[in-house]
Amino acid sequence: MRLKPALAASALVLAFALGGCASTQSAGMAGATANAYADEALSPAARSTAVLGDNGKPIGISAYPAPIDAVKAGDMAAFLVMTQGLDAEDRNSNPFFNAFLALDRAAAGDTAGARTILNIQDDADAADAGSNLYAYLDAWFLAMDGQPDAAIERHRSASAGMPGLTGELSLAAMLEAVGRPDQALAVYESLTPSKIEAPEHQFDPRGLLYSHIKTVISRHALLLQRLGRIEEAKAVYQRLADAEPEEAISYAAALDSLETGKNLKNKPLTVRAAFAQSLSDVSRTLQEQRIIRKIMMGGRPDGFDDQRSAMDQVALLINPEDDGLRSAIIDDFYDNALYDSAAHMVSVSPKPTASLELAAGQALLMGGKVDEAREAIDKALSLATDDDRLPTLYGALQLTTLLDDEARSDKLLDELLKTAESPAERASAHGLAAEIYGQFGNYEKAATNAEEARNLDDTHDRRLAMADALGKVGKVNEAIILLRTERLARPNDPYTLNSLGYFLIVNTDKYEEGYRVLARARALAQHDPYISDSFGWALFKMGDLEAARRMIESSRQELQPHRHWEIENHLGDIYWYLDRKDEAREAWQYALDNRPPAVERKQLEAKLASGLTAPAPEKRPLPDVSLTDGEVDRQDI
Repeated sequence: MRLKPALAASALVLAFALGGCASTQSAGMAGATANAYADEALSPAARSTAVLGDNGKPIGISAYPAPIDAVKAGDMAAFLVMTQGLDAEDRNSNPFFNAFLALDRAAAGDTAGARTILNIQDDADAADAGSNLYAYLDAWFLAMDGQPDAAIERHRSASAGMPGLTGELSLAAMLEAVGRPDQALAVYESLTPSKIEAPEHQFDPRGLLYSHIKTVISRHALLLQRLGRIEEAKAVYQRLADAEPEEAISYAAALDSLETGKNLKNKPLTVRAAFAQSLSDVSRTLQEQRIIRKIMMGGRPDGFDDQRSAMDQVALLINPEDDGLRSAIIDDFYDNALYDSAAHMVSVSPKPTASLELAAGQALLMGGKVDEAREAIDKALSLATDDDRLPTLYGALQLTTLLDDEARSDKLLDELLKTAESPAERASAHGLAAEIYGQFGNYEKAATNAEEARNLDDTHDRRLAMADALGKVGKVNEAIILLRTERLARPNDPYTLNSLGYFLIVNTDKYEEGYRVLARARALAQHDPYISDSFGWALFKMGDLEAARRMIESSRQELQPHRHWEIENHLGDIYWYLDRKDEAREAWQYALDNRPPAVERKQLEAKLASGLTAPAPEKRPLPDVSLTDGEVDRQDI
């Protein structure tokens, strides 16, 4: 079974073409690189991000063909120096050029200098700045300068031009940070809808709105908790629990944290922390609007979003201690296979933490630096406190499993299962144990732990994992009953369809049914690489090798810059039967190198040694499909 490993307001549209700025560098910039990072015009926070060469000195702007390359490296020092070097006309061509420089001045504590860069000296300048962006930034500069009344007034004038809910969220954060929590609470209450509907599945269009509602309610509840108004905080958060009754055990754990403070990092917001949070909100919303706009125009979002990354990294200069924002930047680097950049972001953090070391370990492992990855895991475990021991064990276990260290994984699993206390913690621990035992080929233990996780937390995801485990121990009919029941409850969920269809074609001879189910899944999620791979494998089972090749090659393309061992394994088999033996061995070798589970690893080693000896699947007519194919009635279960 396959388990899933509105237009922006013009004043805040980030149309900054980072990749096109290199040609505007002044002639003297390269020669000044050696001294640029010591310049007082660059904040200490920015200088600390410099990527260093073997000589221990910044590699400088000459290492980057364009500003986007400095952004991709996490080198804000180089990025800002390159931005400073633009001539006045180019600097003034887009408000974000000067905004980034002003933010760095503010990061250095020079709010007067920040306002000078934006050419704002008084209220009239802010109103006539030509962009609500400058008024929004100026409001925060005033807050940083200890002028709360002026900051709030300025912010209210800018809020209407900000994208999505960011104006209201930013105002609430400012009110809280300057010591006006009751006014902040009023803002949160005004943003919360009277009726909250959770999305049915990952592809439900309501998911985007729901994610913003969760942000509002979470911040509302956390503020109440900080004020000691525990029952009110729980009542606010209960609204999310009511919207997702199947996730009751997880919400119960969250509600318990609100009451006890356990596992809850909930420090009062400083002005800097609130400002960085607000900038990150704006960055996220602008990215979402760019994605929506691109989809509406018939395109698809892909590749590294340099605009969001640049804004997030500059926001981090305001508050380098924001581990949540730093982790989000690291995740973005990882998603785009920028592993050295992810590790660099950890190395320049002002304080090492267990979670950041695990992030570095993952990046180092994916970058092929195995010994350094092991060191990062060890450091993460040594840094873990009682409060973050459980999440640290989760991360360390996943990495040691990828390192194929079965002995250490067993030891860490024992500690994890002993450390987990609440039902939610124990369910998560048993769920992870099922994954890890499955990775090492111990399917009986995997099934036992999957069942225990489901008994503790009977949710959709637990049931899918249980079906997967049942299939691997030969209890195929039990698994199919479970999957069909889930399909009945979620008729339009592409991943539920994918799980059922892929299970049928891999574990049974019901190829036509599996094909129809997967055809519907792909119609609902056309560009998902895992669903396309499943459908391609259904085509392979039906004997249509060329169609299977095209479909699974498209999966490989969709997944770039990453590649997945299972997709490569499938392609290898198809290439072999198409008499493309060299490409088959290349795909199998890549699959083998990309840490497949133990059983599949042995199969891949055998293929590389001897190829395939079984005949190719017999070609059969493809069944007709319609949008209702794959629907399940109770009598089918």
